Amino acid sequence: MSVRRKLRVGYVGVSITPYFAEKYQVRETAVAALNRYAEELGFDLIAIDRPLHSAEDAEAAAKEIQAADVDFLMIQNAACSMGEQFYPFIDAAPKLGLWSVPDPHQDGEVQLHSLVSMSHYASLIKSYFRDREIPYKWFHGAPDDDRFKARFTLTIRALTAEKNLRHTRVGWIGGVSPGFVGMLPDEAGLRSRLGVTIEAMDLPDIVARAERMDTARVETAAAEIKGAASRVALSDPSSFERVTRFYLALLDTKDELEFDAMAVQCWSTIQQLYNIAPCMAYSWLGSDHGFPVSCEGDVLGAVSMHMLNLVSGREGSATLLDLASLDPDRKAMQMWHCGVTPRHFADDEGIAWVDHVTLGRNGTDGPYGVAGDQVFRPQPVTISYVNEHGDQILILGAEVVDHPTRGFHGTRGWVSKLTMNGEPIELWDLINTLTVKGVQHHFAMGQGHLTDELLELAAWTKMQPLQPVPYKDYLQLDGVNA
Repeated sequence: MSVRRKLRVGYVGVSITPYFAEKYQVRETAVAALNRYAEELGFDLIAIDRPLHSAEDAEAAAKEIQAADVDFLMIQNAACSMGEQFYPFIDAAPKLGLWSVPDPHQDGEVQLHSLVSMSHYASLIKSYFRDREIPYKWFHGAPDDDRFKARFTLTIRALTAEKNLRHTRVGWIGGVSPGFVGMLPDEAGLRSRLGVTIEAMDLPDIVARAERMDTARVETAAAEIKGAASRVALSDPSSFERVTRFYLALLDTKDELEFDAMAVQCWSTIQQLYNIAPCMAYSWLGSDHGFPVSCEGDVLGAVSMHMLNLVSGREGSATLLDLASLDPDRKAMQMWHCGVTPRHFADDEGIAWVDHVTLGRNGTDGPYGVAGDQVFRPQPVTISYVNEHGDQILILGAEVVDHPTRGFHGTRGWVSKLTMNGEPIELWDLINTLTVKGVQHHFAMGQGHLTDELLELAAWTKMQPLQPVPYKDYLQLDGVNA
């Protein structure tokens, strides 16, 4: 997995003197907890822990926060605060958190009156500063409350992902496979909206690098990759050496050029150039380097896989799949591809290295190796895909489930218990939505429940989550009656 950029989180606590932030050590408690969160969640904390009792105090603190290049500023109403204390902070950081804390008791003289000031600050953003479109999120609670911790942790994970997404470099090798022009990215749109940059490279250059690879290094890597498989069954055993060379060429290229993801054309040029199916290379890069490689030159798939990796924080990469078949009786659908999924998705039978399951059939040239063959173990997953402009995102939750059939040969799993944007969705409604909206036929799948993280990431980046279109028997046209 590539080195992650750490989020820089600022903290200030504002109050006025008729209230008792100092008596109850509101700032000290907050800073101590935020330091623990910084260690646990891996962010840098820039905390101003002194009392800020005036607009002048706030102005001085805002200059310090701005000089520290903070990504996200938590403005805590340590007690009741003036509106003028808020003004300097709107330019101190690009994203704000508004934080109120509960009073120590519910009767007698009010001690902190924090909630009302947090609400005041939110209303200022939406009214007085409405033309600024300031992104903010509110928080309420003591820093060790479970609700606060869950809400704050989600924000840190999403913003850390967003910061890294904005520095993403995708290597695009060989363009898209024939006919897949719908997957061509809007390079300017992806750069301006998400910060993603794309570097195109020629596939013959990677093949030439593979052919020059040191033989001893290739043999060592091939032995390791074979040793991880449950079986190896290839019509042309020599293909394993060639795919291993191709894997190492991709690995060296991504290291040298500091790519965060790759999109590589896996047919038909590579068969003409090198007589292989390179699926095993993508699978191994995903499982043993945490590096996402999308097949068929799908840049949007590579971005979507990388995005899932960022929000999950897992070592192994997400994968890229087709929606291959439906089982309406079990409310399940089969997610499949021809051999690229990393081996950490596999059930107890593990992954096998085999001939590509579609190329070289029916009298066509081939067969070609090497591809993976595995069935996914039952587990929670999240399915997503970013559109070509980077302004829309698909967010599906699901569970990989046991099924009476093991599915099509390749890398695959049956998923059920479907949700869209966190809400349950029926199978026919989902298929209708994907088809009426013309969503690309590739889907990035990551391990774990990541819907909330993606919804938060979408909000900070202003990507619109795709909305469901309920199934009807009559014609539904996007923008007309759907």
